[in-house]
Amino acid sequence: MPQLIALTGATGFLGRHLLHRLLADGHKVRALARNPSALAEFCSPNLEVIKGDLTSDLSCWGQSADCVIHLAGLVKARNWDEFETVNIDGARAVAVAAEKLSVPRVILMSSMTARAPQLSLYAKSKSLGEKAVTEVYSQELAIIRAPAVFGPGDSATKPIFDLMGKGLLPTVGGKGWRHRSVAMVYVSDLVDDIVLRALRGDYDGTIVSPSTIGAVSMPEFAEFGRQATGKSIRAFPIPLFLIFPIAAVTTITLRLCGWGHLSLGKLAEFRYERWQSNDRVTNPTPMQNAIGETMRSYDLLDTI
Repeated sequence: MPQLIALTGATGFLGRHLLHRLLADGHKVRALARNPSALAEFCSPNLEVIKGDLTSDLSCWGQSADCVIHLAGLVKARNWDEFETVNIDGARAVAVAAEKLSVPRVILMSSMTARAPQLSLYAKSKSLGEKAVTEVYSQELAIIRAPAVFGPGDSATKPIFDLMGKGLLPTVGGKGWRHRSVAMVYVSDLVDDIVLRALRGDYDGTIVSPSTIGAVSMPEFAEFGRQATGKSIRAFPIPLFLIFPIAAVTTITLRLCGWGHLSLGKLAEFRYERWQSNDRVTNPTPMQNAIGETMRSYDLLDTI
């Protein structure tokens, strides 16, 4: 049955994929966006775009919604205050609005890093964001701690896939790097899981990390890449004595001007060894197919 979905984060990587699917399935979507023109490509009578952000009055956005799906969040920030404002205060504001408007279900997109809040400011903010929502929202709540998400349209992982196209897969070195594994989810699989399971209430009252593959090492990921492309791809470690100074400099540039991604906190996340998941999406895309589709999408973009 079609529902009215109040959605945040629709202009982001996952959000665009999810919005397309929700509209294709006949749902009505009310999307909160700071820049509504960023969603101009989605021409549908079932889409209403509300201009605003997480500090706005959310009553019009959430009014009469059957479900709130909260995707918006920061993955990097200059300092703790920025993380707190968006990932904690913003999540709380969404939950407060949903509670006041008696929205019967909230789906909160969190991160697997919330398992280990001691690792980074980002991980801490996602953990506290979950706590903030549970404190103020009393109806059906599903928390999805997404593992590493990849797929077409993700600017964060595109450089990795570009290097794979050249036969290289760099990874963080250190003891046991070959056996360090992570859960991963292909973006289309995650969208399917949200629509077919979370939206129908299967995850109510739970915290889940739906994955395409529950654990994959970088050498295994490189092998999937070989199967996808027919080309040899070599996973190789970047020594810690090289990567630590790079992360230290990036931490400074992030604080000063918001530039960079591999901070000391992010490096701690990469080195952590407990990112596996026992939760599976219903019909996972074979990893070689998911990698192949992702790489082909970037090849197409590069020819434009």
